[in-house]
Amino acid sequence: MSLVIESIQNPKVKQVLRWREKPASRRKEGVCLVEGAREVERALRSGWDMTACYVREGVDFGFSGMRMRPLACMAEVFEKMVVRQRGVDVLGIFQTPQHRLTDLTWPENPLILILDGLEKPGNLGAILRTADATGVHAVVLSSVQCDAYSPESIRNSLGGIFHVPLVDASRSEVQTWLDREKIPVFQLHLHGSQSPYTTDLTGPLALVLGSEDRGLDGSWNILPGSRLKLPMTGVVDSLNVSVTAGVILYEVGRQRAQK
Repeated sequence: MSLVIESIQNPKVKQVLRWREKPASRRKEGVCLVEGAREVERALRSGWDMTACYVREGVDFGFSGMRMRPLACMAEVFEKMVVRQRGVDVLGIFQTPQHRLTDLTWPENPLILILDGLEKPGNLGAILRTADATGVHAVVLSSVQCDAYSPESIRNSLGGIFHVPLVDASRSEVQTWLDREKIPVFQLHLHGSQSPYTTDLTGPLALVLGSEDRGLDGSWNILPGSRLKLPMTGVVDSLNVSVTAGVILYEVGRQRAQK
């Protein structure tokens, strides 16, 4: 009969709790916590390296290619280990992929999404979900102010974070890289003069979105390119950044499909 972890004093449980409560420790050790059977399966399908798996007592979970047996935990112990309290019976511990800008590859007509200074992991996760759905070739995080691999970001991405190449770098590094690669840059900006609906977005491009609170840093103006703004007919002058990403990415897809 398989053993069941019954106490939060178990060393393995205490380690998970430390990772959950201290993002800095999680980042330092290069791990992320993936909650939910669907999300764990999608991470495994995408080739992520799982180092441990925990399940709620009584739950039967297995996936082709898993190299380990899940460890069962009493319900009250398992619930301490996860952020979500409903609908979660599986917790996977994965090594966080370490991609660099120089590792990225793309086809002749790339679509790169740059997220500059984002502050909310929920927004980041939602954007990664859309990026996966719309065929973005890479997402580059530029001086973001949140944990890209937090449980909230992973949950909101619905597994998109496992499939889209993701790189985290400083703003200056990203700008230098874009300039070197000669990728045309389109800023989504409150003071943009062009509508994406009347702009040709069918060629190679990098879309740059900034945080909702601060917008795009002024240093982006050193790169050649255009400023775009979604048409607004009401009293508001901007949308949630994840909504903006969805609108512009689907417009790029629409134009490219018609080319």
